[in-house]
Amino acid sequence: MEGLLFLAHRIPFPPNKGDKIRSFNLLRHLSARYEIHLGAFVDDPDDWKYRDALKPYCASIKLLPLHPRRAKLASLVGLLSGEALTLPYYRNRELARWAHELAASGAVTRGLAFSSAMAQFMPAGLARRVLDMVDVDSDKWTQYAPTQRWPLSWLYAREGRKLAAWEARMAQDFDATLLVSNAEAALLQQRAPAAQHKIGAFENGVDA
Repeated sequence: MEGLLFLAHRIPFPPNKGDKIRSFNLLRHLSARYEIHLGAFVDDPDDWKYRDALKPYCASIKLLPLHPRRAKLASLVGLLSGEALTLPYYRNRELARWAHELAASGAVTRGLAFSSAMAQFMPAGLARRVLDMVDVDSDKWTQYAPTQRWPLSWLYAREGRKLAAWEARMAQDFDATLLVSNAEAALLQQRAPAAQHKIGAFENGVDA
């Protein structure tokens, strides 16, 4: 079977809430067709015990700790770099190196990034790259902004703008982009008109 790089912002197990249900369903479905190489973050110490539960679906597993407080501090570098804070929040050299080594070795020829933040780790040379954006997260930041006082109102509005630009760029760069609903897909199509033919939707409850 072909190798597939599966990158998730959170370990896709246990499937007990929205994003984990969706990511696990995708993982389980794809594992019947591809050799899965899973890279994911663990932001809850209790979730480390679920590594073995993922082994039946994966040829290899790379789990890395993500400490929310440290990640929030690290994300502030985005104010200097001009990017959305979401990107440095998840940035990790070890994961990036692992993903690119898999691609360079030929162990993976296709890839799926789960959430827009994980798109930054997806090697460019794969035969097909799919982004499951799930939600248009930038819209949430934009909606939060008016509910906050300065400086959070400014910070949230900025994140909405910067992340929207990133989402539109990734929708253009990837071969296909998926979202959780037709409404979310339509919103992204409005923001990335050049990529609208590559944007679609499926619901969390579907056995993907």
